[in-house]
Amino acid sequence: MRREDGLTVVEVVIAGLILVVGSLGVLGIVDAATRNTFRAEQSQVVANVLQREMEQLRRVSYQELALTSLPPASSDPSDPNSRIAGSFFYTGRDGTGLKPLVYNGGSGNGETIEGGTVDPGPTAFEVGNVRGTVYRYVVWDTCPSSLCQDSRHLKRAVVAVSLDRTAPGGTRRYQEIQGQLVNPEAEPSTFPSTEPGGSEDVPWTLSLTDTPCNQSARQEPPSEGGDHPTHNTRGDCEDGLQEGSVPGAPDLLWPEAPEEEPDYSYDLSTDVEPEEGGDEGLQIEPSAECGSEAATELATGVATEPDPHPEAFKQVHRWLSEPIPEHEGAQNLLLTGEGTLDLWTQTLGGGVYEGRVCAWLFVRSHSEGVTTDTLAFNLGPPLSLHFSHFAQPWPSSGWTEISLPLNFGYAGEGGALALPPGSRFGLALSVGAETPSALQLRYDSPSFDGRIQLKTTGALPPGT
Repeated sequence: MRREDGLTVVEVVIAGLILVVGSLGVLGIVDAATRNTFRAEQSQVVANVLQREMEQLRRVSYQELALTSLPPASSDPSDPNSRIAGSFFYTGRDGTGLKPLVYNGGSGNGETIEGGTVDPGPTAFEVGNVRGTVYRYVVWDTCPSSLCQDSRHLKRAVVAVSLDRTAPGGTRRYQEIQGQLVNPEAEPSTFPSTEPGGSEDVPWTLSLTDTPCNQSARQEPPSEGGDHPTHNTRGDCEDGLQEGSVPGAPDLLWPEAPEEEPDYSYDLSTDVEPEEGGDEGLQIEPSAECGSEAATELATGVATEPDPHPEAFKQVHRWLSEPIPEHEGAQNLLLTGEGTLDLWTQTLGGGVYEGRVCAWLFVRSHSEGVTTDTLAFNLGPPLSLHFSHFAQPWPSSGWTEISLPLNFGYAGEGGALALPPGSRFGLALSVGAETPSALQLRYDSPSFDGRIQLKTTGALPPGT
């Protein structure tokens, strides 16, 4: 009874606990290794499925390379369909690279697309223990002028794979692969490649002027007495200079900066006055909300006489470039969709209040006596027909330069904006409805050179 060899109950319990804890650690290592192995298997399967799907799309004829239907948009960020915006798709996961989808019933080169054979999905797949879903997208891609003249000769295919949420190894973010597919019938571009404006991007800087667009060149401001009422810019160039409610010529976008001296400071809107003087340049009164139908109607189109909106000329101001040259063999000028709008501005009478400037880009063309303004898309995100700049408060203590980055395109041209011979590039500006009073804009002066800068390719920009 007095011998001490053997184990007490306490020692047995402690030993058991040590054994259990050690076993749990080993089991955890085994479980982690199993999960890592399965995740590696998932990654390999996803890579194989993506490559297989892309190879299958490359074997589809170019004419049949279109979705059988428009896939539905989703609000779930883990769903690839969350990158769909109407009939457009963001090729960048960060909300960039918005491109028009190619699908049966959609538009392509002015014709309705049909004959597409690509199923957008989602299509379920299973390889061993790995299960998931395949999503497919086809979009029009911007075709460089050095490759082809017609922007409908280049498409981009996007394939995304999402693994089932219930699969072992944890939820994985969907993976994707992208590839460009060229029309085998495409011919080399006839754009001039030996001159600026061929295959290389050429900058096109256009200064805002106080000269009506019926003039063939920017008019030098007078040495004195340059104050005048607001130009009515709601008509066409042939209407000439008009003031008041009579629709007149938009002002001119000129490809040269103002002369170095002197700095003119005329009041270009003597009919829009603050309670206490001191206003200069153009004053634009608030109108509708930027994205509203009413604001868009103000921005484009040619008003009839008498103007159905007699005060609208104070709420919107428009500018047009020179016409794109017309001659035998003339080519389209293509805007790549990159640019910047720079404006000098301040509040009216030094007031302190919030403000918003709204801008529209458009192409004005004439055909059989009909004038058409085609708006460019702000590719955003979000997708819209206008650009805007908001500040609270708006600059009030002096003239301040603001910049609006421009990322734009036109669905009918595969993302690029084409200016055919004879057409003009247009800019419209207004002030948002939330702004309590007018905003001032100063331009056509060496130190206050309001301007729009664009990247172009194709034909040589006028004045370059």
